[in-house]
Parts: sequence; structure tokens; C-alpha cells
Amino acid sequence: MNKTDQKKDAKKPNESTALSPAINKELGHISVLKFGGTSVKNLARIQHVAEIVRDRLEANKKQNNSGTPTKLLVVVSAMGDTTDYLLKLGSQCARNPDRRELDSLLSTGEQISITLLAMTLKELGIKSRSFTAAQIGIFTEKVHSKARIVDINSENLAKALKENDVLVVAGFQGITADGDITTLGRGGSDTTACALAAATSAQICDIYTDVDGIFTADPNVVPEARLLKRVSYGEVIEMARLGAQVLHPRAVELARQYKVLMRVRNTFKPDHEGTVIDGGEDMEIYRSISGVAVDKDQACVTIMDVPDKPGIAGSIMQSLADNHIVIDMIMQAFHPTAGHNNITFTVHSNDLAATIKILEEIKGDLDASSVIADEDIAKVSLIGAGLAGQSGIAATVFKAFGAAGINIKMIATSEMKLTCVVSGKDADKAGKIMHSSFGED
Repeated sequence: MNKTDQKKDAKKPNESTALSPAINKELGHISVLKFGGTSVKNLARIQHVAEIVRDRLEANKKQNNSGTPTKLLVVVSAMGDTTDYLLKLGSQCARNPDRRELDSLLSTGEQISITLLAMTLKELGIKSRSFTAAQIGIFTEKVHSKARIVDINSENLAKALKENDVLVVAGFQGITADGDITTLGRGGSDTTACALAAATSAQICDIYTDVDGIFTADPNVVPEARLLKRVSYGEVIEMARLGAQVLHPRAVELARQYKVLMRVRNTFKPDHEGTVIDGGEDMEIYRSISGVAVDKDQACVTIMDVPDKPGIAGSIMQSLADNHIVIDMIMQAFHPTAGHNNITFTVHSNDLAATIKILEEIKGDLDASSVIADEDIAKVSLIGAGLAGQSGIAATVFKAFGAAGINIKMIATSEMKLTCVVSGKDADKAGKIMHSSFGED
């Protein structure tokens, strides 16, 4: 596509509706494999990943008896804690590093890992090549540190697939229409993998990590947590948004949009089938509740004494949206002073300082009195595709929390979740209680 088209596409707000047409079927059977930072932490693990890729390529070729080519797209994160190390270097150079320069710095982590893996694959006799996002053509909007994918260069991708059996692609990053490097935010490699799977009509997208799959809760917090063999896109999106360290929610949104079959698998148990993620057809019949998520990386912000008149809430939310701050739970409460409200909402703890700064800047224009924050909170959520059809669930949770002396600060519900905000010190306890209340569901 030409530069004009690129600039036009870069303005599209939703990456799930802006990908290039699927790669031509003549390229063959394509599978996408994504390996996270723990999977490529050192050279020994990179060698192990290369062997998984080799075995998968051979197995796929055996299964494909039609003679159609078999290809693998392998998306890789930076090695181990490389991204954290690079962030530390950036913060040592500047108190508030320029986001454009920071994205340029962070993108180097994946460039190291894809090159090392491609070298290792070549040593195994596999026709492979590494690609950065710029080289393969993964275009994003011009938003640094939280960019969304708007297009993938199908011509580049098709040419590379024709010439190689395995493409090793850098996750977590993209490029704008005018050539700036961007990053997709933490967990963005999952999004890269699903975007490539959608663009190539891949048969499956396997996300390899250091756990067996998706559990009903974090096994490190709830030892009784059980592995889910199958779960729906919607449930996983809610789990990820509500703090479960499973997948990037944007990645699963892409998979749902393009009907990409996903699996979460353990790099260190390559024969384990893991958890399948699909549309969840008929899943409600045998499981109405799928799991519990605990998110401790949350903060509550309240803007006090806001005039009770139309347009005020919209002004507040627009100011935050303009700075790419995502808010979640919102509560508006009447204030004892007639004609005024207090508006409370939750944000990720990383966005707390920026949120307070923005609200302090606009409170005068809004005639609000003050801005206060509560960092001692956590979100504990019950998630399930059949949650809405089950009576008495909220009562069971609230009674169990009350018996344990856990105070609930905020509550939010939807068709697929029940979320309670509690004190940070009660987070793990609340998660265990919620799981034990419905553990046999």
C-alpha cells in the first residue's frame, strides 16, 4: 500500500477491524507459535524452543498429506527480564523518558531474541529468517507505548512465507506510517501473534508460556485451582482484563473477531495439550463459572464535589481518554452538599500519577473541590459465561466476604463477571474465598 493509504489506515482506532486480507491459500497450511520471555530466557531455552519448532514443523508436514506447503510463523518476546532492564536503563538517563525514544530502546530486546532463534533454527537445517515489525510490515497507530495494530503488509508476509518454512517475527512492536517504532504495551507479543494468525488464516495460534494452560485461579494463590481444558474467548478476555496473568485481552479480542483457534501451552511440557480457547459453543451446559481473577495493580481515584449537571462526567472521561488512560469501574455518589457529586473510578496503578495530575489540572474548570486517591485496593472477580443466568451468586459472595470480615468498597457486574473492590491486604484471602465458594462449579 502507498504512503497515503498508510497514513489513512494509521488513524483507524480498532485493530480488530483493520487487518489486511488473508494471505492466499497457495502458501499452504500455516500455524502460529508464540514464545514469551521465560521461554527464551537464555541460550539453552532458545535451543529448546528451536527443537519444539522443528518437531512441530515435521509433525505438521506428516499430517498434511496433500502436498501443500507447511509453514510456521514464530513470534518471540524479549529474553527473560530484558524489557525491565531496558526500562531501567531509560529511567537512569531521564526522569521521564521520551516515549518515542523509549519505544525505540525497548524494541531492541525482541531483535536480539528473534535473531538468536533464527540462527539456531538454521543450524538445525530449517529454512528460516528473522523479521522485525518494520521488516515484515506491522503498521500501528502513532501512539507510543500502547499502540494498536492497524494493518499488516500482506505482500511482505506472502513473499517471506514463500521463501522460508519458518518466519521468526518480533512481538510487542510495530511501525507507524512515517517510520517511527512503536510498542504495543506489556503482553503485546500475544497481540502480534493473533494479528499474524488472523492475517494468514492460520489453522491455530499456540501461546507458549511457563504454565500448563489457563486455571480457575492463580495456582500460586489458590492451590486448589484446576486447569481448564477449554474456555471461551469472552471468558478469557474478562480474566485478562480483571488481572489474571493469562493473555493480553487485545490478543483474544482479535482471535474472537477473526475466529482464530488458540491454545495456551507449556514450553517445558511440549506434549501437554494445554487449554483451548474458542467460541465456547454449548460450554454453558457443563460450566457456568470458569474462574476467579485477582488484580492488585489497581488504584481508586475520586474527584470531589463535582457539580451535578450534564456534561461534567464526559469532560472528565475525555481528558483521561486523550491521555490514553483506561478506566474501569465508575461510581457516582451524591454528596451531602446539594447539587454536587463525587465521581470515583479505578485505574491501573501505573496510571495513577498521570490521572491525578490531569484531574488536578481540570478540577478548577469543573468547580470540583479536590482529588483523592486510594492505592490500597484490589479487584477480585468471578468470571463465567453462564454467570448471568445463575441466581444467588452475588448473595453467596457477599455473605462469604462478610463472614470473613472483608469489606467491599465497590461492586460491578455484567453478563460474564462479578467484581468486588476490596482492601489490598484482603486480596488473596478474598480470591480464595470466592474460589472455594464456587470451586465445584
